[in-house]
Amino acid sequence: MDVLRMGHRPERDKRITTHVALAARAFGADSIHIDTPDAKLEETVKRVVEQFGGDFSVRTGVSPKGMMKHFKGCIVHLTMYGMPLESVIDEVPNDDLLIVVGSEKVPGYVFDMANFNISVTDQPHSEVSALAIFLYRLAEESPQDRFKGAKMRILPSRRDKKVAAGEGNKDRIPPYDPIPDPTQCLDILEHIGCSEAVVRHVKAVHCLGMEVLKKAVDNDPSLKERMDVHLAEAGLLLHDIGRSRTHSIKHVTEGVSLARALGLDRRILCIIHNHVGAGLTAEEAVALGLPFEEHIPITIEEKFVCHVDSLIGNRKRRSLSDAVEDLRSKGAFEGAKRMEALHEELERFLGLDLETFIR
Repeated sequence: MDVLRMGHRPERDKRITTHVALAARAFGADSIHIDTPDAKLEETVKRVVEQFGGDFSVRTGVSPKGMMKHFKGCIVHLTMYGMPLESVIDEVPNDDLLIVVGSEKVPGYVFDMANFNISVTDQPHSEVSALAIFLYRLAEESPQDRFKGAKMRILPSRRDKKVAAGEGNKDRIPPYDPIPDPTQCLDILEHIGCSEAVVRHVKAVHCLGMEVLKKAVDNDPSLKERMDVHLAEAGLLLHDIGRSRTHSIKHVTEGVSLARALGLDRRILCIIHNHVGAGLTAEEAVALGLPFEEHIPITIEEKFVCHVDSLIGNRKRRSLSDAVEDLRSKGAFEGAKRMEALHEELERFLGLDLETFIR
């Protein structure tokens, strides 16, 4: 069973077409074919398949008319102008099927070449909802039976977000909390493929951070009431999780996506999102190739992880002046000012001279 997505515009429809592809996969289709070439979209869908299993495939840059012309099975076109789903669903075969979904305008030949023009509803709605409802009604077995070889699997839960390693992983890890403990954090880094260099770096960041927090708590036990130390410790170890995918600045957004897929606490997602340098304004983010959104640390846990990471180069501790000079050498003068201000703020909050921890 295949899906043909027409009218894809990469500059405007990246998210909606991705959702069409994910709905197709989740509800039992074998592949999706998209009319406009889009290598990034292909990469996104393939990554989902790699993580969550199955044999789903994606291909872009296809000719819709050519594909429909040479397709030997049954063609179903989902359109609000078609026959009501309930009146024709029993006539549609559930294999050797091509399902066509469009965007704003669909050429007339699609209506002519389709064996069925079917309407899930005769009211305006998205192609994602139409495809999901149609495939759900068509299915004879649970879609979950199809996703073999997954690297991770979702564990049903009434409230928590829990995952475990799937059969595609050589070793299984037990379910873990949304805020994992240090051992679980290191297990996660290993299972998602972080290099030894990345693990050594986050261990160095973790070591410095926990040394600072221990001293601060010893001096003032009430600190634990004003700061979530458990959350900060997980952030120290997981802030660079995105480097399992890329070492570019985009490791920030990749890390957020991975952490979300793993079911981690949203506050860890925020730590990952806002840990670079002393934060980035939306304008600075765009200049570096990220989406137009701020990456400025807001909570004390975000600020702490962000700054401790700055005080570690690759693995060695460095002074504030060295960290600031590093930013200035890259032309990030406003970032350098934010780093100095963040350093002073954390010293006041922790009641410590952070320079004494740099050896």
